Amino acid sequence: KENRNQPIVQMGLFIDDSGIPISFEVFPGNTLDHLTVRDSLKSTVDNMDFGRFIFVGDRGMCSYVNLAHILSLGNGYVVSKSIAKSKASERQWIFDEDGYTVESPNFKFKSRIVTREITDENDDTHTISEKVVVYWDRRFYERQLHENKSFLDFLDKLMQSPRSFRITATQSKSIRKFLKKEFLHIETGELLDSSKLRSVIDTNKVEAFKNELGYYQIISSETKFSEKEIIDIYHGLSRIEDQFRVLKGEFSSRPIFVNTKEHIDAHLAVCTIALVVMRIIQLKVAAASDASPDKHWSYGISAKRVRAALNAWTVEALPDGLFRFNNLDDPDLKRILDAFGIDLPIKLYNKKELNALKSSFSISN
Repeated sequence: KENRNQPIVQMGLFIDDSGIPISFEVFPGNTLDHLTVRDSLKSTVDNMDFGRFIFVGDRGMCSYVNLAHILSLGNGYVVSKSIAKSKASERQWIFDEDGYTVESPNFKFKSRIVTREITDENDDTHTISEKVVVYWDRRFYERQLHENKSFLDFLDKLMQSPRSFRITATQSKSIRKFLKKEFLHIETGELLDSSKLRSVIDTNKVEAFKNELGYYQIISSETKFSEKEIIDIYHGLSRIEDQFRVLKGEFSSRPIFVNTKEHIDAHLAVCTIALVVMRIIQLKVAAASDASPDKHWSYGISAKRVRAALNAWTVEALPDGLFRFNNLDDPDLKRILDAFGIDLPIKLYNKKELNALKSSFSISN
């Protein structure tokens, strides 16, 4: 979903906790994420024999109709929930310092278990219990502050010197949530002229917005899990984002050269299969590093380096029907080959020996 003058093709991807793709779905247009989840689950994951699993998703997928479907099949969920769209009472609890466990000046968290009435896709009502975890992280705070810096600077300058600014239509939309409604024109809804804009900006709302930076909210069906367990499970979502980066980058998944549904599906299927192979290679390399399984995401070789190493692994034809491997001294290639137990002596090979080697290779051994 980018600012391009091309039709949007939206892809949804399910992966397991090892980062290996399970299935993918393609949706036309700029379809809202929460509208794609249920259909995708029904058409693929629901029909696979995984046993009980925990669905992890971002706030774009946080719909209690979706969560009701997940719960109806005996599965669980850990998803983030928008703080801005939470009820006033929920927001008050989030920003109340009481109850927070402060691990360091950079991180604090708290939780509570709540009972909710939710409605499923058939409009039937269910009562559920879920754990709500909120935390404040300085790294998240600084990232949000950086992302909003230009806009906050604009607001500060606007309040200090309103006559110096001409407000564009885009800017007026951005600052609308910080305006006191009683200063809007009742009939037209337009802003007052800029000379009076100082009294329009609600400084309390601006300060509240700044104070909310760095907070995150996660909801989970797993009420017996600790706060740190739920936070760690949710942070695994970055693995999905990493796989999309690989698809878009290393595998050029954007189907800009095809335009029928069948060709788009085929193109993305090939990319997804390639991603499966890539993840198996990365997991094998990570396992060979003696790192614990929970650290396999941070050990090993990036997709870019795997591709470069394998592309450099070529065979050169020599006179008299002989061949030799190139770049066997590449350190990344050596790690990959060692991980799969492939030992290639530096020597000249005939065609029969090459064919025997090829048939002996397996990525699933």
